[in-house]
Amino acid sequence: MKIGYIGLGALGSELARRLLRSHDLTVWDLHAPAIQSLAQEGAHGARNALELAQRSEVVLLCLPRSSDVRQAIFGADGLLEGLGPGTLVIDQSSGIPSETAAMARELEARGVWLIDAAVSASPHVVREGRAMLMAAGPDAAFERARPVLQAISEHVFRCGNRVGEGQALKMLNNAMNAGCRLGTLEVVAMGRKAGVALDCMTEVLNRGGGRNLTTVNMLPAILQGRASTNFALALMLKDVNQAVEFGLGLGVPMPVTNLVRSLFQIGLNTLGEGARLEDMIGVIESMAGVRLAGGERGGEPVAASADVDRLTVGYVGLGAMGGSLARRLMQSRPLHVHDARPEQTRQFAAQGAIPHAGLASLAAACDVVFICLPTSEAVHDALFGVEGLAASLRPGAVVIDQTSGDPVLSRRIARALHAKGVAYVDAPVSGVPQSALAGSIAILLAGPAEACALADPLLRAISPHLVHCGEVGNAHIVKLVNNTIASICRAVSYECLMAGIRSGLRVDTMAQVLKQSSGYSAGLEKILSVLVSGQPQSNFQLALMVKDLRLAARLGIECGAPMAIANSVRSLFEAASNIRGPGAGIEEMLDVYKAQSALANQAA
Repeated sequence: MKIGYIGLGALGSELARRLLRSHDLTVWDLHAPAIQSLAQEGAHGARNALELAQRSEVVLLCLPRSSDVRQAIFGADGLLEGLGPGTLVIDQSSGIPSETAAMARELEARGVWLIDAAVSASPHVVREGRAMLMAAGPDAAFERARPVLQAISEHVFRCGNRVGEGQALKMLNNAMNAGCRLGTLEVVAMGRKAGVALDCMTEVLNRGGGRNLTTVNMLPAILQGRASTNFALALMLKDVNQAVEFGLGLGVPMPVTNLVRSLFQIGLNTLGEGARLEDMIGVIESMAGVRLAGGERGGEPVAASADVDRLTVGYVGLGAMGGSLARRLMQSRPLHVHDARPEQTRQFAAQGAIPHAGLASLAAACDVVFICLPTSEAVHDALFGVEGLAASLRPGAVVIDQTSGDPVLSRRIARALHAKGVAYVDAPVSGVPQSALAGSIAILLAGPAEACALADPLLRAISPHLVHCGEVGNAHIVKLVNNTIASICRAVSYECLMAGIRSGLRVDTMAQVLKQSSGYSAGLEKILSVLVSGQPQSNFQLALMVKDLRLAARLGIECGAPMAIANSVRSLFEAASNIRGPGAGIEEMLDVYKAQSALANQAA
């Protein structure tokens, strides 16, 4: 089969090379050196698009914009006059779906097929044959295109039978990637300014709910002092602009995507047209007044000075998470327990724990006290309130706070306990109660070296996935960073998925493609699971996530980090929590987004 390829930029050249391995290939580009490079590898060069069309049965294009595609087809010396009836045109550009569909209709009138097959991959991924191709068009045209596309990559996904649906899905994927990218960078910048090392945050994020392609690829690259992308900032802005316009046309609110668009525009205006996507790291650093790389995590703790097996251990707070963590501890040692709800304490006593009716009684009996309560204020009251723990804790005791708490208040608590000869460490967890029971939950640990040394083996009895984060409060900061990034990824995913559903994209198609694309995040995966199954995947309370977003916002104010995207997301989650009321679960965010996108009565 005779193939033609137009558009030999970094991506298009690699796509053409994949085709050159198995097809007679003619190429054309406005830049002669690009043609010459492929010609040296065995391709035939054409003088213009018209000549290329005359030589080809199938023509593929990979150009920056839909306007460039239109010019290549309908402009002077364009493809149009050389395309015979039955010729197939495949648009691999990241274009505007409606404009691509309009061109398909114009070509159909001349007996020419056009389908879209957008590419989700960087040039080196294309070179390795791992690109994802998102194609859409009529059945007959797609079946004819399939073997051509499979010569580029085995990963060809049919996104629909309407021309433009592949580009729509690619556009939404890129918008999710952009939102997760900038959101991750700005929140990590806050964490760095608050004193946490980047390597610590990267490790925790990639184990937790904040995981996305930026945490997987870009953050490790920053640590190693290398670039992770080679993509023009102007092209990323173009993709996000198109997503914003897509949402505008559908009447789907996309506030986070709009804010991300604004930040990219600021970056491009500041850095100039030659800027790369990677240069946004410097823009975010400048906004926050901090360098992302660096920071000292602190060494691993020294060996415990006490015989940990001989220590008496207690647990305060036996809710969904605290109860699961306590049950893991009970598998390795006797455990003293207390909860403000007597029935919870009795339930644990029935399972072999040693019950205490009051906090003072438990404190007097224990060398180490774990606490897991809803807020740091509740922890403070449990320690220093009437008949609280602190009055009965012996000098040398250690408090291990597993609350998802406030690092500022935690540091005040640590100072107050230190004055009494009691050590304090923060050790929040990242995960769900089920992973705590299974022993697979991630645990963060921060505090004085000797206290961390004593806490380390006790925490490893709960889960081996332990990350040391440095000084007191740092573990709480890292937990807030993780939860805030997870919320940002959820918010931008909700927006883009609602736009996709409103436009007619199938949920199962989006799920199949997006889980493997650059817009992936742990939050997206959970949302897609709910959309596909119709069943909640988590019983985490929305109010608790709002609490963490508020703490992150306050920390940003304290350390002077802008947190533009994070605060926008916080406002959205606060509004949803107010709408759904007390006790609402995080999964109810989906119903809120469906309602505001006029999809409340539409099934997935």
